[in-house]
Amino acid sequence: MNFELSDEQKLLSDSAERYIREKYQFEERRQVFKSADGFSKKHWHNFAEMGWLALNIPEEFGGLSGSSFDLALLMEQLGGGLVVEPVVETAVLCAKLVQASGNLALRERLLGQIACGEVVLALAHQEQQSRHEYDSEIETKARSVAGGWSLSGIKHRVFHGASAQHWLVTAEIEGTGDFAVFVIDRHPVGAALDSYELVDGSRAADITLDHTLIPADALLLRGDAALDALEEALDHAVLAMSAACLGSMEAVMAMTADYLKTRVQYGKPLAQFQALQHRMAEMFVETDQARSMLVSAIAAIESGDVQRRRFAVSGLKVVTARAQYFVSGQGIQLHGGIGTTDEYAVGHHYKFALMYDKRFGDSDFHLDRSSYDLMNMGQPLKGGLNA
Repeated sequence: MNFELSDEQKLLSDSAERYIREKYQFEERRQVFKSADGFSKKHWHNFAEMGWLALNIPEEFGGLSGSSFDLALLMEQLGGGLVVEPVVETAVLCAKLVQASGNLALRERLLGQIACGEVVLALAHQEQQSRHEYDSEIETKARSVAGGWSLSGIKHRVFHGASAQHWLVTAEIEGTGDFAVFVIDRHPVGAALDSYELVDGSRAADITLDHTLIPADALLLRGDAALDALEEALDHAVLAMSAACLGSMEAVMAMTADYLKTRVQYGKPLAQFQALQHRMAEMFVETDQARSMLVSAIAAIESGDVQRRRFAVSGLKVVTARAQYFVSGQGIQLHGGIGTTDEYAVGHHYKFALMYDKRFGDSDFHLDRSSYDLMNMGQPLKGGLNA
């Protein structure tokens, strides 16, 4: 696989870097968190105009048919700016699920709306007993009724659930045991929503469905196809979030290096102290290892080999989570007291590391998953997310 940047990829990366530097400064980000949606609709529409939301969508549905490498280039720049808009949730995770659907009318409509920035989608999958998003054991039930479906259950930790126009809700179809994904318009009759703020300032919601009626054509995916599509979508989301983490680590190193060059102690800049130079070197090594794992995961996803993809993505998650904790933690330490304040960006990068580690399966889960795949490399992949 050729990782040399094409002219289009250089333009993508440079334009994203310039947008973050000129229009997405840290102080504005802090103000965005105080809005009702927890993100900026102005930036969301700008992202759509620049083609970023269409990057992961096929051309036949109004997208740009970008590769995983293209997505990683974009997310690295967005991660450096700690972008809070639901790019991963809508344009990667939910877009991949919609793309796998056999419901052509629904697929064409939703993908087109995502590409144009007209809608925000949220995956409503986790429940009270769920350990992570890869867990397919759910208690929400879907019952076939005249003219459609009736859904009952409680979904927890629905990221951007309060601001999404549509929820992709997972449920078990009564009488068949089939795993299924449904598209539900926001705030239907029989649904209650409780929104709250997370540790990094982003928003999530718990959604209660009480015999909520939806039309028959709201069924997006069903059976083994739904399970496979969910796992693949989650793997792509991990890749995107990992690239964002890489950008976050690069940003922390840059601001820490600048601080050490300007902060004077004992008559000379902190950057001249050998012990602190060693810490910066260790931060660089951790970041470079994470970048290598990202490159490996991109190649695995582009290969189309499911087993290789699962192994590489889980390895990427483990290494990147460790590196992000180390780099952002050292960034705070090297800044001293200012690094712990809400007004300074480095502490927010650490909060981003906390969220990244716990989302889409924690390190323990991915260690188990990668170990399983290594033991079974070359064997047929057994069905289900919990295989």
